[in-house]
Amino acid sequence: MDISPIIKDDFLAVEDTAMLSEALGQLRQYDKRAALIFRNKKYQGLIERKRLLTTNIDATNTKIGKYVHMTPIVSDHADILETAVYLADTESDYLPVQNNRTIVGVVHALDLAKLAMTLPETSKLKVSDIKLLKPRKVNSTDSLSVVLEIMKKEHVDHVPVFKDNALFGIVSFRDLLRKYINWSPKRDFSAKFNKEASSRAARVDISPLASLPVQNFSTNDNLVKIKSSATLLEAVTLLFKNNIRNLIVTEDNQYLGLLSLRNILTAVSKLKVQKNYNIKFVGLNKLDWHPSEKEALKKIASNESFKLQRILKNEFSLIIHLKEYEKEGQKHKYSVTMRVDFPGRNISISQDDWDWRTAVRKTFANAKNKLGKQFKV
Repeated sequence: MDISPIIKDDFLAVEDTAMLSEALGQLRQYDKRAALIFRNKKYQGLIERKRLLTTNIDATNTKIGKYVHMTPIVSDHADILETAVYLADTESDYLPVQNNRTIVGVVHALDLAKLAMTLPETSKLKVSDIKLLKPRKVNSTDSLSVVLEIMKKEHVDHVPVFKDNALFGIVSFRDLLRKYINWSPKRDFSAKFNKEASSRAARVDISPLASLPVQNFSTNDNLVKIKSSATLLEAVTLLFKNNIRNLIVTEDNQYLGLLSLRNILTAVSKLKVQKNYNIKFVGLNKLDWHPSEKEALKKIASNESFKLQRILKNEFSLIIHLKEYEKEGQKHKYSVTMRVDFPGRNISISQDDWDWRTAVRKTFANAKNKLGKQFKV
């Protein structure tokens, strides 16, 4: 299964020459958590609001490029498991999606986790099967600076708050965005605080606030919890319903840790899916390709074959014949012919394009459509 159903094309695009204050203003205006950064229409990376919490920034005089976080780019037909690998390896909640080398949208980690729960391989997973986060605990009377330091050093978005050795609440980067830098139009403190917080768009770190107790910033009521014996599907449903990235995990009213969206995707990325196909390439050695291009072809073919496997169910084999037959300047036109052999039947599909990746993916897309009709998928 690929990620096409969850690609969103309403992403925020910002030029890398913009000042940080301008980008922050757009994030707030359009209620986005991240923005994609471009230089002359070429993707440079992204910025996320949560990455700005522990930094003392003069945003009106700081260019955005300094805070850009580079991420992988995935194809608009990338497989769920492939995308989970990328998101698990990066600290970002988003990945840009491209088609024909053009950014066409973004995929969100929460949407990917929900889609992954439709895979047969995830149906038996429980919360107890996933590694839990156990960030350093803080007391309700500890200063906010302690939480900021934990978030920075341990790369976590949520920190549990305790009082008298019992779970008291949880503080998230969203709580801090709303209260610490006064992100929300709702004012949580005095007019004096609001004036100070908004006096300079540049000030993300307001030192007097860092000394306040964390209980002023944490969520202490209606905490979203789940038992370790619950299914992973139940957990992801709760995450999606509440639009959060971490769940408090308990058992017998005892706090065990945090179930993070990132660790869920890590588990998904490591799923062992038995392959029931083999692929043979014809004409590949005749192409004057760099070894990296040949490896890219094999990876694409393997990912696309995995999708065919979900349609065919039984063992099958593929013969993929590539041919370079036209040239226009430095460009070559490619023909891809593929035969799919499965018990009692076979189909053949052909496609050509000036970009071999496009030709290969279109060939597989045609095969999926044809087989889908035969098997009524």
